[in-house]
Amino acid sequence: MKYFLIFLILFTGKVYSKTYEDMFDIVYRNKLYYSSYMFLKKSLEKKLILKEQKVFKVLDTIHPSVYIHDTELDQFIKETTQLDYAVGVRRFFMNDFENAKNKLKAIKKKSSMYVEANYILGLISIREKKIKRAKNHFKRCIMHTKYKKRSRLKPQSYIYSFRNRCVQQLGRLEYTEKDYKKALRVYNLVQKDDYLWPRFLMDKAWAYYMSGENERSLGSVISYKAPLLKRFMIPEANYLRSLVYYDMCYFEKAENIYKEFNAVTWKFRNIAKTASRNKLLKLLISRKEPTTEKDKFLYFYLKGYKKDIRYLTFRESRRQIGMEIKKLSRIKSLKQARVFLDTLYAYRKIIKEDFQDFLKNLSEDYYLQIKDMQSAFVKINLMISLKKRKKIEQENSDEFNDDFFEQSLSNISDIDEKFIWDFRGGFWADELGDYAVALRNRCVK
Repeated sequence: MKYFLIFLILFTGKVYSKTYEDMFDIVYRNKLYYSSYMFLKKSLEKKLILKEQKVFKVLDTIHPSVYIHDTELDQFIKETTQLDYAVGVRRFFMNDFENAKNKLKAIKKKSSMYVEANYILGLISIREKKIKRAKNHFKRCIMHTKYKKRSRLKPQSYIYSFRNRCVQQLGRLEYTEKDYKKALRVYNLVQKDDYLWPRFLMDKAWAYYMSGENERSLGSVISYKAPLLKRFMIPEANYLRSLVYYDMCYFEKAENIYKEFNAVTWKFRNIAKTASRNKLLKLLISRKEPTTEKDKFLYFYLKGYKKDIRYLTFRESRRQIGMEIKKLSRIKSLKQARVFLDTLYAYRKIIKEDFQDFLKNLSEDYYLQIKDMQSAFVKINLMISLKKRKKIEQENSDEFNDDFFEQSLSNISDIDEKFIWDFRGGFWADELGDYAVALRNRCVK
């Protein structure tokens, strides 16, 4: 009977404006949040003000793809409403940054969307080249994640992941301003027991490299060789390994990395380019390792995104919509219910298609990374060949000696934890940390 009243009031048109508020409360109490979102819009059209915490809960549950594709939100652009966050998200993805800013700045600290609003405002500030302002938004994002309440759609893993997004953006801004030490301090806000910690190794490795700390730079990218981290290995990590070896005059070591890159990455590049959206989604959600080498190549790359907020929200939003459809299908014989259910089916389709587009963009970007690194390797290999030839001529020998030269550990700057990779036995002590390599620069200064 309760569901019948919902649909009857929504679609007959013979209602008083107060009814939408009442129906919002009924649907909300039944945890039908996507259905509540429909009544929220209807209520605000009638200038009603709903209970703030309930609105926060609904808006924090709805997948962003729904906002991005919801043209009904455009009617609220010129006025301040309880839908400011949803409107701001849509305007941002429509490249209407001025209206997006106005809407997202209206989000108060007590709002559960304050963290996400500051992240988007930070991105807008970067586009406007207002770096100081961008930093402030990302700092607010980091600080206020500890106040963000967990929910089914946004569990602790989502909150950590979003915090890490803001940490990475803040660190990269410090890096672009050539404050590499400060960038490293920012990156170290992410602890090594965080699932997304391996993603920061690449950023840290470049910061170490630009600071002249080759031992730590090489240690960071070597960490990807741990069995647990192979899903995070990207072509750029191999290139940086080769670059550090080149700078330290270990030329054959640098060449060997290029051969390894060709053998395990370059030959599979077209797999990343041609994989279908359905194939990518299937590989991501699979719990079983594929049998073919081609599928394994993509499987391990995609596996690194299992805890990405886009996958977390995709999975939980489909669960929520599926639950609502199941409940409302009990009255599917009613014509009114059919129209209402169609909206939920449309939301589910939009979310899936947007997520598949994300995966396709991800795989195409992977293909471009591989191509870019191939070009970079060609250049560095030319330099390596010249250096080797010059070195052989200087030493008056037909062979090139490329043995590792160890250095004193005291020459490597210390941190809270220091793990040393000695290249003997290829051990992994099941310790994931900030590694350094005890190598002495072989170059003649």
